[in-house]
Amino acid sequence: MLTELQKNFFSKLKISPKENVQFEDLHKILLQMGYLLPYENIDIMEGSIQEFSRENIEEKLLLKNRGGLCYEINSLLYYFLCDCGFKVYRIAGTLYNPKKRKWNLDDGHALIVLQYKNENYIIDAGFASYLPLQPVPFHGDSVTSVTGEYRVRKQNTEKGTHVFEMKKGGNGETSHFFDSDLTDTWSIGYAFYLDAINEKKVNAIQNMVIEHPESPVNKENIICKLIEYGHIALTKQSFTETVHGKKSKKEITEKQYHQILKDKFNIF
Repeated sequence: MLTELQKNFFSKLKISPKENVQFEDLHKILLQMGYLLPYENIDIMEGSIQEFSRENIEEKLLLKNRGGLCYEINSLLYYFLCDCGFKVYRIAGTLYNPKKRKWNLDDGHALIVLQYKNENYIIDAGFASYLPLQPVPFHGDSVTSVTGEYRVRKQNTEKGTHVFEMKKGGNGETSHFFDSDLTDTWSIGYAFYLDAINEKKVNAIQNMVIEHPESPVNKENIICKLIEYGHIALTKQSFTETVHGKKSKKEITEKQYHQILKDKFNIF
């Protein structure tokens, strides 16, 4: 028997409902999330914030034409995977800024650990344009999507026991966020500990990214999503499209911003 969240989740992603979701189904689910659930901070920029809860996230992401930030998108996926019977829990990570060569806010990123056949995997559908689109194993093998190549390594840093790394794919697959482009060498996306977090911690993450002066997502409107051969990103000043690893960026007006938001991201 499917839960209401599962029914709404399948409907939003345009996937036929099924009661027995398998590990092998996760790639398609993550792909559809990339296409249909934009990463966006519009609520923060408009000062329209609700307390974080399963019910509020389900309503915003599944019943309205909206996307969300990491803690919203990954928590929605976490609830869905729990309802499907997967062994999952949420953790917090600390993003690394390669341009400034410094760590961002402590525990500013929320993501998922999945345990399957004695192996741990990172599941991350909310890392802006950096989307592996499949579970990333802890044993070090990399996975490649249209946005780049990704891997998890055990490495002690001041921010965790493991790191999530990324680089350009072998065929030039790439993405960018805040004008940080992937390169041909591995770079740290974030570090993390394996400690599980609860709703209280997720609410704390939300409050921090809203209020902290060093938060990267409370300065300007940021919206991005996957497209068939790459991804698109929108701010109030520009629209960027990356297709087959080639990026084109154009300046836009306020009127164009609202039109692109509706036409390309289905947010209105």
